[in-house]
Order: sequence, then C-alpha cells, then structure tokens
Amino acid sequence: MAEAPTLPQQLKQYLDALRAAGVEYVAKAGPTPFVRAAPRQTAAAIVAEDPLAARRRGLQLLADEVQNCAKCLELFSMRTRALSGIGPIAAPVAFLGDGPDTVDDREGRPFLGASAAWLDRALEFLSRTRDEVYLLNATRCRAPKRFPTAKECANCRDYLVRELELAQPKVICCLGTTVAQTLLQTTENIATLRGRIHDYAGIPVICTFHPAYLLKNPKSEADGRTDLELIRGAMG
Repeated sequence: MAEAPTLPQQLKQYLDALRAAGVEYVAKAGPTPFVRAAPRQTAAAIVAEDPLAARRRGLQLLADEVQNCAKCLELFSMRTRALSGIGPIAAPVAFLGDGPDTVDDREGRPFLGASAAWLDRALEFLSRTRDEVYLLNATRCRAPKRFPTAKECANCRDYLVRELELAQPKVICCLGTTVAQTLLQTTENIATLRGRIHDYAGIPVICTFHPAYLLKNPKSEADGRTDLELIRGAMG
C-alpha cells in the first residue's frame, strides 16, 4: 500500500495544481486586519449634547430618589408609592397641589381623584389639555383622610425646589394656603395671596383656593375664574 503524502508533499501538489491552472501568485496569510469600532456614545455624552434630555434624566433620577424617601414615617408606612410630577419640560403652566389622594396613590398619577373635576374645568378655560401642562404636588405621599401638614410639606420642599428647577414651567399655580406658603415661604393665607402675581425664582406664581374648597363653594367660582384669568394673562 502506498504511503499517504506528507503535509509538505500535499502543499507542493496543491501549488503545482494552481500553477497549472495559471495562478502565479498567492497572497501570504496574515492576521485579520483590526478595524477600530466607532466609540459608543455614552448616556452622559448624549445628555451633554441635549439640555432637554439632561433635564428629563434629572427628573427621572429625582423621582427614583423620592421613591426611597422615608422622612415622614406615617406617610411612608401607608403609601403605595411616592408620586413625582408629570408633564412636558417648560410647560406653559404648572399646577401645584398639596398631595396625592387615594386615587392618585393607586394609579400613580397626580390630579386623578377629587381635584380632577376642577382641573378639567380649569384646563378647558385655559384652552389646554393635561398633556400640555405640568402637574405636581408639594408632598409626594398620600396623607390618609386629611391634608398634609406644614411639617410634611417642609420635608418635601427640597424635592419640590429641585423638580421645579428641572421642569422650569412658565407659570406656577398654587392650589391652597399650605401649598402657597410652602413654595413662597410666607405665612400669609390664601385670601391675601390670591389676586396678584408673586415671584418664585423668576417664575410668575398665581395662588388660588384649594380645589376642594372651590368645588364645595359655588359662590367662590367667580373668584376662581378671576385667578384663572390671571394665569391666562401670565401665560401670554
């Protein structure tokens, strides 16, 4: 039995076959060329290029931080979740309530419960929709069967300040005495605060009665409409 050709012999036979076929040159084998991939654009780089993206990301980070807040032990122990604001950056107006109610806490969105009816009427008067305005609260947790206290609002004020700094609404509407006092750092009540334009960090602020008061007292509807007219004028 003939011995099988060795590897060099096989190679010579292969090259002889190529030469017979007219192939006179074979490229020398070498390492696969290295192609440097384009660097991936990091999230930080994208944010640096897009100020709106930076603010949206800041709002999301703030919302994540709020979820872990336990400053108010009673509210922390009874809430389903902590609610941050929703709406577009640089909205024409932000409505600032006192805190989420049971429906808001369950659904995870502000102004769905008892205040929804008032807000819908206000937005109709202002020719706006929910998607066009910013909705947030002075406190992030539901206060069961009561309004949040001044202490609870104070505990949340840092979150409120940072959220407004990122959201940058054109106008802020404060709903009720506690909310207005928390934002403006004043002791005046709503009766003396409403009817004029205040300033918060360069943003016009209009104060009006709490939605629960306006809904239960039809005689105050004219005052509420006057405040909405003031908001409409500040919105331009």
